[in-house]
Amino acid sequence: MSQWKVRLLVWLSLTVLFGCGDASVYVCIGDPRFCASALSPVANPGPDQTAAAGDVVTLDGSNSQATSGTIQSYSWTQTSGPAVALSNANQARATFIAPNVTSSTGLSFRLTIVDSANRADIGSTLVTVQPPAAAALSRALELFAGPLQPTLTVAPVVPSAVDGCPSSTLDLPPDQATVQRGLWLAGRSIALAKGVDGTDPRAFLDVSRVLVAERPTATRDVAGQIESLGYTLLGALTQERDPALHVVVANRLRGAATLDDPAGLLSGRFEVRHGDGIAIEAVPDPAVSTEQAVARLLASRFACVDTANALDMTVAGLRVIADADAVPHIE
Repeated sequence: MSQWKVRLLVWLSLTVLFGCGDASVYVCIGDPRFCASALSPVANPGPDQTAAAGDVVTLDGSNSQATSGTIQSYSWTQTSGPAVALSNANQARATFIAPNVTSSTGLSFRLTIVDSANRADIGSTLVTVQPPAAAALSRALELFAGPLQPTLTVAPVVPSAVDGCPSSTLDLPPDQATVQRGLWLAGRSIALAKGVDGTDPRAFLDVSRVLVAERPTATRDVAGQIESLGYTLLGALTQERDPALHVVVANRLRGAATLDDPAGLLSGRFEVRHGDGIAIEAVPDPAVSTEQAVARLLASRFACVDTANALDMTVAGLRVIADADAVPHIE
């Protein structure tokens, strides 16, 4: 037994009530280095984050713990990336404005805490800042994989992959549901074809297979023409990836009405509008329309997308995905 160094950790929690609160005394008996480690505070700088340029970013160290005593001080320090001005750098929560960047850029921060016995600990966290267009593209892909996925008759409640938000397409009016399906198919197909969507395409293809089976024929109105655009792009995507589905899609498109200028819709020269009905209207300035789509997607990060906004968000998502060639690569 003499070859083994016996370490004994004894915690004695003595609570004394004298009408003015309670107090706890912690005692460690054993190797001094072991005790110093056991009693040290634990800095928790929070998880890594992704933000868009211009966002207010919060660094949250409030989950740090003092093993004994209390935390007496917090200190946030930036260790890498473009310099930012930290507000409340000596508090548990500090904030800063995400800087303008031209590509995805990492900013590292170190949190140092000191407890009442002058013991310290440090922890680090990373904030990845994206240009607005890249952040909007990420958001569009998230929404298309979650709340904006068209509702399937065989599964009326679509599980969401984003922040626990419910399906946004469950109660869409029939004409809007038709348009939304077409734009969603177009957006997912373009994103996969371009490589900006790096997810496994099998889930998307399975949903597409069900959509074709549920609606084997297309209407010839504007809504049906937009839906057929989505199936046309799906057919192009599946020609080599899923030949069986390609044949099914080709059969569905046989005799279907198509848009006069599908490229105009994808390039942003035209945009889908809805009010009393579905219409495709010319856009005075496609660049402004794209900026508005980016802003709409960025604003959607802080709330669930409701049914009233589902079609507009799908329009915005397609606009950003179709313009993705101009978006810097996301690390």
